[in-house]
Amino acid sequence: MQGVIFDELEKYIAKELGPTALTRIRSVTGRDDRGYELGATYPDNELSTIVGVVVAETGRQPQVIVEEFGEALVPGLLEVYGFLINPRWSFMDFLLHTEDVVHRGVRLNSLNAQPPALQAERAGSDSVAITYRSKRAMCALAKGIIRGAATHYGVGVTISEERCMHRGDPECVITVSEAEV
Repeated sequence: MQGVIFDELEKYIAKELGPTALTRIRSVTGRDDRGYELGATYPDNELSTIVGVVVAETGRQPQVIVEEFGEALVPGLLEVYGFLINPRWSFMDFLLHTEDVVHRGVRLNSLNAQPPALQAERAGSDSVAITYRSKRAMCALAKGIIRGAATHYGVGVTISEERCMHRGDPECVITVSEAEV
């Protein structure tokens, strides 16, 4: 997983749990006082380790933590990859073009990057269905990023998940509809 994700996760932890918790987590992962390099790639299991520590410290469900982190992740991702996003895009355009523009740019920028495979298509005039495929099964992160992007675009959203890998489906299908704010 990309260093930018871990770097933003550390910022999220410091904000939500404080610097002492971040120090404990760095101790568990062996990072000590070192952070993450944005362009580097790190083992996926390190994310699971970090989320496990946050779960132990807060008693909250892992999927809730990951989704909230996904939402908090968006400003940092826009800082790094915002140049790939057409400023004329609406929120729905952003969702429709994430795979072909944003993820392609991520892969070019970091050769070892393995973002999830997304297939997005219109499901109605104000909705998009996103098929999410990844061995990481981090659909909660995807839903959080969708919520964070909606906040960035100033729109309300309703998210439903017709299929989910956590329920035994081979992929997740996430439908996003614009809603009144």
